[in-house]
This record gives sequence, structure tokens and C-alpha cells, in this order.
Amino acid sequence: MLFATVISIRGIEAYGFERCIMCGMDADKSETKYIVIVEKGSKELKKGDYGLCCLHCLVLLRKNLEARGGTMGSILTMDYNTKEMTDARKAFYLIESELIPKGSMVPFMLAFKDQGTAETFKKVYSGIILNWKKTVKYVIEYKY
Repeated sequence: MLFATVISIRGIEAYGFERCIMCGMDADKSETKYIVIVEKGSKELKKGDYGLCCLHCLVLLRKNLEARGGTMGSILTMDYNTKEMTDARKAFYLIESELIPKGSMVPFMLAFKDQGTAETFKKVYSGIILNWKKTVKYVIEYKY
């Protein structure tokens, strides 16, 4: 049985589920949690809200969904500093830092709602700050 957490942000309601839809990890305990709203599903993945443990799993989900004619809508991620959900496409990502987030898969990256907080973490833990598009590209090109 799945237990859900209702999250509402800017009028978007999403349900975060305990297990990552791709790998089965406990997404609710992940410090890199994502919630994706699938607007147009496929035979294998119906329209709805899905929890993921990390961006790696989100990229795999998107690839599988788009290959079957599906589309994603809103994407929320957890701000590493505040632990609040925020719009993933507007977040700033700290990659290649010394921090290893709990409940995540490689490549490790931390999301922040604002760039100033990301810069502060970078000063302490090193790394590179990227926007959404560059971060997704980084994950796709990452050598596992």
C-alpha cells in the first residue's frame, strides 16, 4: 500500500508517494526528492502524480514516458536547505560538491530555490551551480 503526502505549491496539488516509481527507493526519505505530474500517460504509466528519489530516476522516467507518447507537466523538487518542495525547472543545482545527499543515486546534486543559497553552499562544500536545463543535460551525459 502506498502512503501519500499532499503537496500544494502555486495552486498545483501533487501527491508524493513513499517509493520511487523507477527504482523503489524510499523517496520520502530522499534529500533529492522529486514529484512529477504526468499529464499524458501511456499504457505502462498512467496520468497522475509520481514520486522519485533523484534526478537520475526522473531522467529515466521522462525518457521512457516520451518514447511512448506521454508528457510531463509540473515537476517539483526538494530544496536541500529548507526541505520544502519547489518548482524544479526554476531551481539552482549544486553538482560535484563534497555533500552526499541521503537517499539519492549518482550523480549527486542538491536543489535550491534561490541562487544565493546555492552560492553559500558552494563556498562551503565546493561544486558547480547549474540551472535546470544544464543539470538535466549533465545527468544525461554522466558516465555511470
